Amino acid sequence: ALRRASEEQRKDPPSSSSQQQFEPQQADPHPEQEAWSPQPSYTGQGGQESEDYESEEQLQHRILTAALEFVPEHGWTAEAIAEGAKTLGLSAAAAGMFHSDGSELILHFVSQCNSKLSDLLEEEQKLVQLGKAEKKPTDQFLRDAVEARLRMVIPYIEKWPQAVSILLLPHNIPSSLNLLTSMIDDIWHHAGDQSTDINWYTRRAVLTGIYNTTELVMMQDTSPDFEDTWRFLENRVADAMNMSSAAQQVQSTGKALAQGLMGAAVTITNLTGLNQRR
Repeated sequence: ALRRASEEQRKDPPSSSSQQQFEPQQADPHPEQEAWSPQPSYTGQGGQESEDYESEEQLQHRILTAALEFVPEHGWTAEAIAEGAKTLGLSAAAAGMFHSDGSELILHFVSQCNSKLSDLLEEEQKLVQLGKAEKKPTDQFLRDAVEARLRMVIPYIEKWPQAVSILLLPHNIPSSLNLLTSMIDDIWHHAGDQSTDINWYTRRAVLTGIYNTTELVMMQDTSPDFEDTWRFLENRVADAMNMSSAAQQVQSTGKALAQGLMGAAVTITNLTGLNQRR
């Protein structure tokens, strides 16, 4: 009996020990794998999100830029925005990100045009500084700057009265006025204006009146390449340059603003179909 017990004791421990050593070796790799597997997956996923992340503002910018292609057909509308979204592989429902009146599309376009004009003026200023171009007289500089900015509207001229009427809506006036004054100030800045007195205000007010009235004339112009518009612009700039006193400037500004209001009335008439541009 002792011999049998001794033999059984000699057999059991190795079997038990072997089992105890084998089982942990099987179990150990699994926790290590579970702890390691999610790590690369999480890091890679996070890195991908960081690299490809697009903010809502960036997405809206892309949609509005794409929508400009469809303005000649659909006007400054949600339909144009929907078509622009489709070209980016997005649902037409993306147009719901914007106001239904198309105002954001118009303001986006105006902002783009202002940026392009600023780049043009900056490039011209650099050429003058480098001696590669002559500095223009102030009247010619103002005339060329306003014409360059208005020419950016030509591809959308048939739909521009609609844009102007939308920008005149009360809730759009602050944004549109901000873009207008910023553009006018940029033109005077590159023209070399350094005034700090009342002339700073009068010059900008006069140029604002000139820009607005010329824009309204342009919407009615049927001459080749808008020749009548540029002639009107040249005359208005010449008038402004020939003013000899601040009082005359203020009087002219009042006339320009009155003309602007009359032009706005013409624009609204156009939109109602009573005097369509031909």
